[in-house]
Amino acid sequence: MESGGKAPSGPPKDKEAKAKPAVVQQHPKLLMAARKGHWTPLNVLMGNSGAGATPPAVHAVPPGGLINIVIDDEQADVVDNSATTITLDVELNNVLHVVASSGDGDEFLESARGIYCKAKAKHLLDARNKKGDTPFHCAARAGMLKMVTHLICLAKAEGGDDRVKAALRKQNEQGETALHAALRLSDKETVRAMVHELWVADPELTRFPLASGTSPLYLAVSLGREDIAEGLHEQDPGLSYSGPNGQNVLHVAVLRSTSMTKNLLKWNNHLSKQGEQTNGSTPLHLAASCGFLETVKCLLDAEESLAYQCDDKGSFPIHEAVKEKQVNVVCTLLKICPDCAQLRDAEGKTFLHVAAKQGYAKLFPPVLQVLLQEKQMFAAIMNMQDDDGNTGLHLAVEAGILETVCFLLWDKEVMLNLSNNERETALDLSQRMRTPGVLFGLGRRVSIHKLLVHADAQYGVHSKTRIPELNEEKEEKRISDSTQTIGVVSALLVTISFAVAFTIPGGYRTDDDPKVDNIKGGMPVLVTSHSLQAFIIANNLALLCSAMATISLMYAGVTTVDISMRMKAFVMSIFFLNSSARTLAAAFALGMYATLVPAAGAAVTLTVIGTTITLLDVAWFTYMTSKDQLVLRKRMGVGVALKWFALLVLRGVLACLWPYVIIGGFLAYITLWSK
Repeated sequence: MESGGKAPSGPPKDKEAKAKPAVVQQHPKLLMAARKGHWTPLNVLMGNSGAGATPPAVHAVPPGGLINIVIDDEQADVVDNSATTITLDVELNNVLHVVASSGDGDEFLESARGIYCKAKAKHLLDARNKKGDTPFHCAARAGMLKMVTHLICLAKAEGGDDRVKAALRKQNEQGETALHAALRLSDKETVRAMVHELWVADPELTRFPLASGTSPLYLAVSLGREDIAEGLHEQDPGLSYSGPNGQNVLHVAVLRSTSMTKNLLKWNNHLSKQGEQTNGSTPLHLAASCGFLETVKCLLDAEESLAYQCDDKGSFPIHEAVKEKQVNVVCTLLKICPDCAQLRDAEGKTFLHVAAKQGYAKLFPPVLQVLLQEKQMFAAIMNMQDDDGNTGLHLAVEAGILETVCFLLWDKEVMLNLSNNERETALDLSQRMRTPGVLFGLGRRVSIHKLLVHADAQYGVHSKTRIPELNEEKEEKRISDSTQTIGVVSALLVTISFAVAFTIPGGYRTDDDPKVDNIKGGMPVLVTSHSLQAFIIANNLALLCSAMATISLMYAGVTTVDISMRMKAFVMSIFFLNSSARTLAAAFALGMYATLVPAAGAAVTLTVIGTTITLLDVAWFTYMTSKDQLVLRKRMGVGVALKWFALLVLRGVLACLWPYVIIGGFLAYITLWSK
């Protein structure tokens, strides 16, 4: 029996935990009697019918081993050193563990009393099983309210309140008491009743564990049971607020409930300043990263300085909010604590650096709107350099985030030519990050470099070449992999164009047909039609382009050709293949027009509309290549921005539709010539 003056029993010591494997009593009848709460067979099987002998113990069975019954009191003492203990299952539960967790009817209560009093096994009341649980843990976890009350009465009858407290305060291997087990029950009424019963028996049970570990209050809040948590505090205002890994209950409250957070701040405001033991994160760090705006406001109302407290990595709450893309939280922090915009983490990065590096473009419009209210602070933040000398623009360019670069180029306050510790400007980084070789026109790296050049950005002051070398082996593989698909399409277009040339719309005249305008037999019937003549030009042009694409592709696929020449030939093949496809679409529309006009006007109209839809990708491509230039209108002026926009639009249209210019020009010529 432990006296009240002794320290409460914590989790089993390492020495005890590392002891030899505990023994298991292989006694099915005893286990069955304990599970059913039958005291009479229990009394007989425990050796209290007269013999007083203890059944032999059985060693724990190793995996794949055999069970051998042996008598070994030394091994039996592993579970409880005060007396030889009978353990009935692999969890090393003794007979009182089993009875306490199996029920709380009269038969079970009688069995518990019989084991405790008649069997003279009072030491079993706080004996631990494999997980360090006592019968109190087992009864509470099973929701046996009457059994918990009964065990308390048994302990109190033996040694008064000191004996009760000593038993209830024993912790299992997780550092938890029976109160923790009771809080995990699903039925709220049972939880309230059992918590009250335990509190009456030990009003200070909510203070354990004393040092670190999960306190009952932390557990109740984490389970979302605010009423229970409030009841625990009402019963004992001096209860423990501790949590696992150096947390406190406020760390979990900010993730569960704003109302609970407010209560905790009233009870103990100091909790808001405590960081986790593992990384130093405060409750505000967690609330900000999860985007709980009302909770963030609640914490800042209680203690505004929390926005200026960093974790072990030097990261402030505003950094965590940006990392998790919590726009509303970032804006709230900036409105309440504008100066936190200039806070730096361990790498010297502000929240703007983090946002630029992660490419969270949606953050910039609302944040910039808040920062623009303080023009002087806005300029300072936009051009802040981290420990490597990089500004937000450097990091956005390095990460290849086009949207972020556009937002930063919008305002003149953002300086383009600041150099980092490597003497690189944003344009240097853009040049270095571009992969040498064949690049897609809408690629982010290409667009960023183009924007910076048009914004009049400059290279750094250095002589070292910043352009990475071409990986010829990798580029050759890319070209070889692409030529297979493109070659099939190119050959198909050549075949189609060649076949169409000998299947003229409208057919051919025969020698028997009456002569019209000196048109002889064997000539196309519609040879005088301007649309048919345009059809022939379009088809010939498609054949020419597909042939050029095939020839270029042939050079691109020959490994003996220089890699630079192969790249150019590859780009030319794509260009001519694109032109051939568009020209063939025009030839189809012109052929249908020549055949059906004027008899089927509706069919001709639908054909023209359908063919025009195929040109939507031209509009999309042109828009995508030129739209970003409009962000320069504030920095470079409307005139310069529109000039670059117009030039890129014109170049895109001509690159895609130059065959249509030739076809249209031919139609205009023959129309005028015929007059």
